[in-house]
Amino acid sequence: MGSVQQQEVTPMRHKGLLGWRYDARCNYMITLVAEPRVSIFGTLREWGVERSEEGRAVYEAWQAVESKFPDVRATYNAIMPDHFHGIVYIMADGVVNLEAVVEFFASEVERRIGRRVWCPLWRDSICLAKGQLHRQIEYVLSNAKRRWIKENNPGLFKKVMGFRHWRLDRASETLAGVAGADSWDFRGFAHDGGGVAQGCEYWDLETGEEIVKPRKGNRILRAFEEQQAYDNKRTEKQQAYDNKGAQGGQATPLAWTAMGNPFLLDAPLLVSVRISTATPSDKIEELVSKLGAKAERGVVLVSPWISPGEKAVKAEALARDGRIVHLLAEGMGRYYKPGGRDFDFCSQGRMLLLSPFAPRQPHAPRANYGKARFEWLNLAARTIGDLAMGFSRAQLAREVKQ
Repeated sequence: MGSVQQQEVTPMRHKGLLGWRYDARCNYMITLVAEPRVSIFGTLREWGVERSEEGRAVYEAWQAVESKFPDVRATYNAIMPDHFHGIVYIMADGVVNLEAVVEFFASEVERRIGRRVWCPLWRDSICLAKGQLHRQIEYVLSNAKRRWIKENNPGLFKKVMGFRHWRLDRASETLAGVAGADSWDFRGFAHDGGGVAQGCEYWDLETGEEIVKPRKGNRILRAFEEQQAYDNKRTEKQQAYDNKGAQGGQATPLAWTAMGNPFLLDAPLLVSVRISTATPSDKIEELVSKLGAKAERGVVLVSPWISPGEKAVKAEALARDGRIVHLLAEGMGRYYKPGGRDFDFCSQGRMLLLSPFAPRQPHAPRANYGKARFEWLNLAARTIGDLAMGFSRAQLAREVKQ
């Protein structure tokens, strides 16, 4: 490794929280990604990451942050093969801006390595909520373990685009024309480069990943072309089925994306859960107890898990070794993975994530979805399940009248 000229250092860009002063006293979790996203900082092992020479340079640069900025503490960090997480504590208001800290750290890494390594755009998570710092630390320290689990349990973390199941087809028929579902064409997404390299000729119809075509003269080429012909024929049949359904007034199946344990949809009994935010606390406690007991006996619970009551049921069901289906309010992007404890539940085969929505564009802010989308998700959960339990506002209004 050598040194790089100052003008060759990657200019870092930051899309931060609008209106937030990044020189405020606070804990921040920063994330920087190698570009291209390859494993240059080390090799993933069961016990953690075995650092390369470049990875050791990242560690040394992180240690140098506090020498450069006395009022900053560079604390917990995770040097992953292709990215970096670190928690920065600015000890007083106005002493230094977080962007200056990241700029120094990134340039110091590249100076020690001797070439550009970072994607210019970095992101942060501001520690504002109660308990958030603890969760940030836990996330950073367990990052390598989580990646190892994901890579060694591919079946539970494979994002299947265009996922089909009779329960979901039944939901498509019920939800036809209902406002709130922005279903999308996963084939068009893959072909247009939404999740793959622009201009790729072949892509996996399930995952959207690019397929590298073998060179001419290779014996594998014939098998590859036969598989492509089969996939194209399957696509034509599916399109003919969809067109026939549209002409006959039938609903075109929604393009669902799934991640987790798909066999949960084959359980003998699925119960959808809906609990209004207006539900009294005593009713919520009753539902938490009842539904937790059902989950313990093997019933799979289905919900978008939006309201506080629904979240309480989810926590109780999973605490009793139950299983759940989670309907997401937005799509799953190329690098999507479940966060927090949901990751652990997926790795144990106890959770299935489903979404019919298009993924958010890279680096785009989260949208504030209207009531129509959440009402649609609740209706989708009801049509996927066999039974429904909970309280809606309409049910509560009827109880009050009685």
